[in-house]
Amino acid sequence: MTKTIPLLTTLLLAAVVAGITWQLQSPKSLTLRFYPYMGEQVLVFNDLRYQNPGGPGKFLIRDLQLFISNIHLIGKKQTYRQPDSYHLLRFDNDKGYFDIVLKDVALNEYDRIELGIGVDPDANGSIVFSGDLDPNGRMAWNWQVGYKFLLLEGRLTSNEKSIPLVYHIGFDESYTRVTVPLANDSGFFDQITTLKVDFSKLFMQETPVNMEQVSTVKFDPDNVRLIAQAFPDLLSIN
Repeated sequence: MTKTIPLLTTLLLAAVVAGITWQLQSPKSLTLRFYPYMGEQVLVFNDLRYQNPGGPGKFLIRDLQLFISNIHLIGKKQTYRQPDSYHLLRFDNDKGYFDIVLKDVALNEYDRIELGIGVDPDANGSIVFSGDLDPNGRMAWNWQVGYKFLLLEGRLTSNEKSIPLVYHIGFDESYTRVTVPLANDSGFFDQITTLKVDFSKLFMQETPVNMEQVSTVKFDPDNVRLIAQAFPDLLSIN
């Protein structure tokens, strides 16, 4: 009898270890949840509350869309690449955030997330539909130019003037890869990673953008470059 108890204990421990190992290695879902921010506060649409960073007046944001693409999870031994990974982030919904769900992922194998802001050059010049890419949609310019990576529209009020704000940012050279850490809570359950998209970075640069002087950006390469140079700092773990 005294020999049976250690044997049962060993078998139970082996079963527990096997169960934990199976649970850790079994595929999970990872939700990337993107929240729009202006500085330290969640973005509020259609509210004339934001100060022009480089000049007088206040502005509001009415419409905001952003392409995120080519999502990779990277670990020490392997990389996960999401198929058809082109996502058009929109925040004009009751939730106030946008989810991208990666299914069947061995979360414990990865420690960082790499993704693209915008559309990579190959897809930007292609007529092939993939993910949220739609060459007939509002975010498409034409076959020669490709897609708008960022669409931000609103209004600036300055010196009793109302000035439309239109920022359509694209071009291959604006495509930007960024990496953020993946905080793996336990590996036992499906996971939500919350990311902050701070749109104030587009204008609060080393030399703040005067939105009264640069109120419309579409096809001018210098002005597009001015706004897109903030892309590397746009995302962070919230």
